[in-house]
Amino acid sequence: MDAAASYYAAHDYDEAERCCGELIAQDPRHFDALHLLGVVHLDRGRPTDAADCLKRAVAEREHDAQVNYHLGTALLGDGKFADAEAALRKSLLVRPDDVGALNNLGNALIGQERYPEALVCFERVLRQEAAHLPARYNAARTLAALDRMDEAIAGFQSVLADAPSDTRPDRLADIYSELGQALAQARRFEEAIVVCRALAAIKPGVAAWHESLILLLRGDFAEGWRKYESRWDVPEHDRPREDAQVPALTEMAGKHVLLVPEQGHGDLIQFSRYVPLLAAHGAQVSVQTYAELQALILTLDGVGAVVNPDEAEPASDIVTPLLSLPLVFGTDLASVPNRVPYLRAPADRLRVWRERLGKHTRRRIGLAWWGTQHIPKRSVPFAALQPILAAGDTEFHSLQKEPAGDDASLIDHHAELQDFADTAALISLLDVVITIDTAVAHLAGALGKPVWIMLHHNADWRWLLERDDSPWYPTARLFRQKQAGDWAGVVAEVVRALGSVRRPRAPVRT
Repeated sequence: MDAAASYYAAHDYDEAERCCGELIAQDPRHFDALHLLGVVHLDRGRPTDAADCLKRAVAEREHDAQVNYHLGTALLGDGKFADAEAALRKSLLVRPDDVGALNNLGNALIGQERYPEALVCFERVLRQEAAHLPARYNAARTLAALDRMDEAIAGFQSVLADAPSDTRPDRLADIYSELGQALAQARRFEEAIVVCRALAAIKPGVAAWHESLILLLRGDFAEGWRKYESRWDVPEHDRPREDAQVPALTEMAGKHVLLVPEQGHGDLIQFSRYVPLLAAHGAQVSVQTYAELQALILTLDGVGAVVNPDEAEPASDIVTPLLSLPLVFGTDLASVPNRVPYLRAPADRLRVWRERLGKHTRRRIGLAWWGTQHIPKRSVPFAALQPILAAGDTEFHSLQKEPAGDDASLIDHHAELQDFADTAALISLLDVVITIDTAVAHLAGALGKPVWIMLHHNADWRWLLERDDSPWYPTARLFRQKQAGDWAGVVAEVVRALGSVRRPRAPVRT
């Protein structure tokens, strides 16, 4: 054990790991060896292996503060935030003011989107050590998540100013990245672009990605689409296929083109509009899509094979990601292909849903307030929808895949919505769709149905700035928060607009 500790202190992790392994082979319950081996794995970036060793160490000394701290850190690195929280709280029972455990507990709470609690943890650290840079950085991240942008920006700027000269480049890149995003959300775009340029010296791809989102949000599509190709350099993004390319439009004629998906369902729905355009340029177009979109994508004009990722791909000459097509077509604000509908509900699904809904005697309105990916800022609390649900002579239909709850004013279809073709059929039989920024918004727009989209104060780039319409969807109407978190104001505007939605006319008797 002494040898293992000496090797570890000298950063000779191979020998430290060997010594611990020999000890554990002799005594599988050797606490110190299990603990140190877990720490070695942690330092080598192996959080899963670290957690396995540290759980065994905790079984030997359940209330040891240090081993619980290390276990919590390993679980945090493995993305198991609730388990990390439990281990770190056990450590803090013994050492309640341990700044490392408090900081990591805050990060575990961020992972669970419990931002106010996380901020309390970082504030406790800073009351003890005002110069603690990790806690200051994490507090700024939390403030940004809580839409307290001015405070977040000041926090990131102070961390940058006080960062030691030997700060690792990847850590500096994280701070620049967070600062740039916060400035963009505060609509301080010129400052955000300056930060992106500073980030470019460390991580040019990530910097170009952040700058592309600002450019697209401002409607500068020409440069925005070009820099949007840097999305593959962002660790959180899907990985690119090795055979993927962004071809010139002139190369497409007579070629078998396979379009491959990325990001979410809404992205695929939005950019599938380019399939008919590719076919019109002489391409033979196949689409790989998510299984739950397959039946819907088959309704596109000009599409050939439509396969899901578990099926064999058709032969192709060119493989292109769907979200690269605006660059291929040189799309700008004046040339967005916005002819709708470009998707349709399959006829067999329409028949089923027409029978299911019965006679259309009252206004039919669809509601979606909670996305499948659930981005908290974009989601409307169900209670905030009550003024809408109070409208008389109206059927409200839930478009959620999750149970809608027990509200008698809302018709729940979650058990019947097997895929997006079902959702498309239901939407086709409604008068208006009221939704947040989720796949339902894109689907209703692609079907050419009136769709009212309730947007967070810092809406996604595709909705641009200030507009109450969308160049992508002619039938869309945008309702924006005037202040961050003010869904009541958005709902009040929607209620006023409902007065313009006419009730179905009764059939004329002859």
